[in-house]
Amino acid sequence: MAATAIADNVWAIGVTDSELRVFDIIMETKTGTTYNSYLVRGEKAALIDGSKLEFQDEWFANIEKVMPLTEIEYLIVNHTEPDHSGSYPELLRRHPKIKIICAAPAVPFVNNVINTEADITGVKDNHELDLGGKKFIFKATPYMHWPDTMMEYLVEDKILFSCDGFAAHIGTGELYDDELSDKIDMDWEVKYYYDCIMRPFSGYIRRNLPKLDEFDIKMVAGSHGPIQRKEPRRYINQYQEWVAEKYDQDVAVVYASNYGNTGAMAKIIDSELQKAGVSTAMVDMTALDEARGRDVIERSRAVAIGTPTFNGDAVKPVWDFIGLFASVYSIGKKAAVFGSYGWGGEGIKLVADRLSGMKLKVYENQLRTRLVASETENADTKAFAAGFGEFVASGKK
Repeated sequence: MAATAIADNVWAIGVTDSELRVFDIIMETKTGTTYNSYLVRGEKAALIDGSKLEFQDEWFANIEKVMPLTEIEYLIVNHTEPDHSGSYPELLRRHPKIKIICAAPAVPFVNNVINTEADITGVKDNHELDLGGKKFIFKATPYMHWPDTMMEYLVEDKILFSCDGFAAHIGTGELYDDELSDKIDMDWEVKYYYDCIMRPFSGYIRRNLPKLDEFDIKMVAGSHGPIQRKEPRRYINQYQEWVAEKYDQDVAVVYASNYGNTGAMAKIIDSELQKAGVSTAMVDMTALDEARGRDVIERSRAVAIGTPTFNGDAVKPVWDFIGLFASVYSIGKKAAVFGSYGWGGEGIKLVADRLSGMKLKVYENQLRTRLVASETENADTKAFAAGFGEFVASGKK
């Protein structure tokens, strides 16, 4: 990708990684990606973001095509993940006097990236930087998708530099979304990026998006993929839909059961919750795919997880389901754990401990029954359901 003007005295100077096929271990990138960076020049000049280490020579060459590196006053760091910041140590070696501007939470991260003395300013919402004829307004957008993330709006050109927000991994070489081949489904790529990278932070994103309402945006220049100018607010609006709270039931009773004993407990819990006016959905997790599992978590205010214990552990479908909590926004979601066992029953506690470690609010009473439940144990299961129902109702919006 060559240095290309996208507005008066604003250039895209990023690089294309067309060979990349896996991003962040989990995400397929069929056409590669771009590591977008920008250069804005008024009376003073500012770089926005850098490049991955392996592409820094091309990045420096693109800068020099516009102006000498040492004449640039500022480096704006929107996010310190290595695909954006890998070039920073060499930048500081070549230009040690450049002034770094980042979100306040990013300051220690920047120090950890550059490992050298530098002039670093951490900023908060609505901080302004006037380059002389070009003015930025900064917005902190924590956890889109790191705690250090920020965006900035270029007032004169109405460009939102959105970091990883609204991005897509597309490395086919086109600079703008309206130049893409019909073979590239931009809508699909943006949604796929959201699902893989942003969805776990939807609660934070929901709180951040209103910060952009005040801006008249004519172009969204993100960190990956084409610049969006065709419908510049299209994916901002899409994010608003995707991050909206989706609760349509109070509790999902999700269980795995080999001989039917944990399943029988699940049925009692589901029935008792419904009698108490708690809306439920009962789900056999052994028949649950990942997409449906994520939806179950997002659409439920709370989750009751039933697991048998085999060989001192919960069973694999349970751990697979629990792994999905990290792929959606689940901090503070309420949970309970129950299950049948033969001799040890350790799986129930292991699951409860894991959920607590993932920052869910776990009902303190874990329920275990040995093999086939007695009438007394069935009564205990009913009491467990009543207590959990009260726990779910407490603090309910």
